[in-house]
Amino acid sequence: MNHGAAIGRAALNDFLSFADSVSKLENGVYMSIGSAVMSPMIFEKSLSMSQNIEIQGGAHINNHFMLIVDLAESDWDWAKDGEPPMDNPAYYLRYCKTFNRMGGEMHYLTADNRDFLLALYQNLTEN
Repeated sequence: MNHGAAIGRAALNDFLSFADSVSKLENGVYMSIGSAVMSPMIFEKSLSMSQNIEIQGGAHINNHFMLIVDLAESDWDWAKDGEPPMDNPAYYLRYCKTFNRMGGEMHYLTADNRDFLLALYQNLTEN
């Protein structure tokens, strides 16, 4: 019942669809909610591909906002202070390092993922 080639094609189509969205990130927002492994890896690859295409056309994806939401506590201000020194526990939030290196403006928020999504939904649907 498991067909590797079909799974591979589906994964490629999924990635290319995601990369297409990332290619339109200029003046946009990317939110990573509770995905400390896959989100930064896939985002990094997608943005790198998109940047290469933009650079070939004389442009660049610079102006985007990234909100990283996770349970891990951190008092480090990535937007203001950049990468923390090795003696700071925030240094080991590897996914934040990846996002921080992607350009744009990155903010980190410590929150329960479900609570954050519920609050976001409630704020977006008020009116």
